[in-house]
Amino acid sequence: MPEQSKKLACIMQPQIWTARLSDLREYRQELLTLLNSAEHTRCARYLQQDDRDRYLGGRALTKLATAKLTGLQPADVSIVVAASGKPAIGLARADIKLPAISISHAGELVVVALAHDADIGVDVELLHHDVNLDELMGVVCSAREIAEINKPGQKQNQKSRTQKFYEFWVLKEAYLKATGDGLSADARRLVFSVDNVSTVSLLQSLDKQPAHAWDFFLKLYDQQHVLALASRRIAYEQSDQSRHEPAHCIPVFMDALSLFREYCSGRASG
Repeated sequence: MPEQSKKLACIMQPQIWTARLSDLREYRQELLTLLNSAEHTRCARYLQQDDRDRYLGGRALTKLATAKLTGLQPADVSIVVAASGKPAIGLARADIKLPAISISHAGELVVVALAHDADIGVDVELLHHDVNLDELMGVVCSAREIAEINKPGQKQNQKSRTQKFYEFWVLKEAYLKATGDGLSADARRLVFSVDNVSTVSLLQSLDKQPAHAWDFFLKLYDQQHVLALASRRIAYEQSDQSRHEPAHCIPVFMDALSLFREYCSGRASG
């Protein structure tokens, strides 16, 4: 792929904003002002406070990160959700280029991904080492992936097998969020391979796009969460679909605490 094309394809690296529940608890009251009435109602339906904080974190962080990226005020950013469950920024202004968004949360972490000119999906899962792997693999994984999890030398290492399973899981969830298929799709029809250095290969996709139309990023985050980002450049769909090398744009990780502090200090001074 020509160097200039790579630069054009990576004009904006995807951003992944991360927030800890501990930070959301600290700034909860101020961040609640970012929710509209429907979001307040939805948030209140969750029985557990941690679940309410995860929902709040996803909505508040999306609005703050989008405002930071576009120059809008957080109060002007709204989130709309398609019938498939895929969220988007709801703002009909031709003068502002809006990013695609994806939201996920698990354990102590809330993540929001943003990217221009791309279909994106992000997923994060908390590593549980006491799960019934055989049962879960039968629901999530293809036969090839199960063989990769149980390959010689790894079969007796439960921790390694569990992490490999979660890698497949978050990759599939991220892909299905990016396509908008969500839970309606059979995840076993997707086939991934992940090597020892977390290089991801999509061997079988659900849509008619070639596998190399997609780019994936996989990360063990803080040794407790597994995170994946799936992205497909819209520019790729519209132009050269014959190329065999995607533009690998490594996402930029951003800590949400600075956004929370900036927003809350602004309200206090106002």
